[in-house]
Amino acid sequence: MNINFRQSNINFEKGEVILGGAGPGSLKLISLKLKYVLQKADIIIFDALVNKELLYLSNKKAKLIYAGKLKKKKSCTQSQINQWLVNYAKNNKRVLRLKGGDISFFSRGSQEIEYLKKNNIPFRIFSGITSSQTSVKETVGSFFNSSGLCNLITGHKKINEDTKFDINYDFLRKTRGRIIIYMGVSQIKEIASNLLNHGLTKNEKVSIVTNSSLSSQQIYFTKLYECPEFIKNNGITSPAIIIIG
Repeated sequence: MNINFRQSNINFEKGEVILGGAGPGSLKLISLKLKYVLQKADIIIFDALVNKELLYLSNKKAKLIYAGKLKKKKSCTQSQINQWLVNYAKNNKRVLRLKGGDISFFSRGSQEIEYLKKNNIPFRIFSGITSSQTSVKETVGSFFNSSGLCNLITGHKKINEDTKFDINYDFLRKTRGRIIIYMGVSQIKEIASNLLNHGLTKNEKVSIVTNSSLSSQQIYFTKLYECPEFIKNNGITSPAIIIIG
């Protein structure tokens, strides 16, 4: 089978928004489509978890806008990002919204899509590799355990809000599927406690991968009951994927 990778096959029209996944970090893991639109975009609005080296592939005349929203430190609001996307597109710019990983996994991509639809802005989605894919490959090898099930959850709370993240621990107990946690380092004490209280064994195996796919990647192994102290004692920080089971 012959596959034509000619860049001319990928159109990026003025007034269009592309929401692109930048992958887990390694430049080797971006798509050919994303590489092309990086070179064509007039405006690039990028998140905190995007590898900044990726921006060197962009058009030198492109306007780069940092839109990171890390814990206790956010550069802008989601409403501002939504408005930027619409305003620049209406000004006939090629707009690339660049997010770490894949935009469908625990990002605010759905909010941005709804806002673009509401304002009749044409858009496309270019998927990326999510960090759990590279983390699982480096540790347990498969998304699924003996139950044949996998649960992808987030431990992230809304920035500057005290509302609890909504994890259905009863469901996790019943399915007994492998649990893969995004953005869970800061909440691991509460998550581990709830999992133990809902029937998971204290010796359940836990794998932790930080900076997945990068040269700075680190892999750790521990058990569920000691996981919070292990993370604290080893100075483990985000970005990290926590795999239980």
